[in-house]
Amino acid sequence: MEARSLATRYLASLGIVLLCSPASPAFAFAPELHLEFARKAAQAYQTCPGVTLPAQMGKALAEGAKAEDTDPLTFFQRITNWHFYNRNDALKPFWFANRSLDKIFITRTEALDDLLEGPDADPIEVYKQAGRVLHYIQDMSVPGHVVPTYHIKDPFDGFGSIDALPKFSLSAEECQKLHDDAATETASPGAFLENAAKATLRQIEQTGADDKPVVNGAWANYWVYPSPDSADAQKGWGDYGVCPFSKGSGIAGCKRDEQLVALFNYQYEQALKNSVWMLFYLQKRLDASAVKTSAAQ
Repeated sequence: MEARSLATRYLASLGIVLLCSPASPAFAFAPELHLEFARKAAQAYQTCPGVTLPAQMGKALAEGAKAEDTDPLTFFQRITNWHFYNRNDALKPFWFANRSLDKIFITRTEALDDLLEGPDADPIEVYKQAGRVLHYIQDMSVPGHVVPTYHIKDPFDGFGSIDALPKFSLSAEECQKLHDDAATETASPGAFLENAAKATLRQIEQTGADDKPVVNGAWANYWVYPSPDSADAQKGWGDYGVCPFSKGSGIAGCKRDEQLVALFNYQYEQALKNSVWMLFYLQKRLDASAVKTSAAQ
């Protein structure tokens, strides 16, 4: 009875936090950053050879990426579906809440597939739904959401501001690689999300090039997996280390400020490249749909 009472109080407290604050366990990058990332990605995409993207489509993609955290019509889905990567398939549902992004991501990708395969899809709705799918792929650049570490507000998310984001551009070679990655037969948002998550784990040296665990990697003082708390570890959680991801901590063994900036900027660039991948993937699917429709006429 006491255990149930504690769980009830936890859920009630969580509900109050979610209702009173824009931050929740569901969020990684802030909504405005998701919008800005998609907007910058659309701008970079348009510089790639042979690419044309109407402004309203890029805007719809960005709005969709932001809406996944802000749309009042999907509020209940947000508080019951958190945006954590299901590392090792260890995050299990908790009462009414899905601790991982698995279920909601499938829901969003299936909705995108339905639009793409329908006979009269509104392009604006297609790009907006693609933005909702992209949102989760962008989240995989946030270490705390991939490790994963339970949190209300992640320090990595708040490390960079929109006004201070580095410039982003793509070379012709980078454009071609993203195009080719999206053009493969096995390309899918789910597979790409998995790749993005694994890339982040490698970048913070929790796993090596073979995706096997690394002991005492370069960022072990910032993120730990599994959690030192056995109960949390059994639930699939990692934890934050002794070093906060913030400038000027002054704690022995923590990284210099410029090292923190370098990691954030690298992950930011990966989030934007992943966003450009989505645009190439979407164009491939739209082209295939147009061919199919034309053949049926």
